[in-house]
Amino acid sequence: MTARVHHRRPEAKCPIRPGEPCTLCLPGATGPADCGLVYLVMSDDELRAGLHENRRVTA
Repeated sequence: MTARVHHRRPEAKCPIRPGEPCTLCLPGATGPADCGLVYLVMSDDELRAGLHENRRVTA
């Protein structure tokens, strides 16, 4: 008899809220890869720079 191995899915992390899991806060999102909020922040130069600065300060 062989034992079954259960693999857990990796937990997606929210790139907007560092250190927190993706909570699928936007309807229709399945993770950070198709999250509209992540897309908006990462496609805007000022918002992206602010996010990187915030990460630098809190790290």
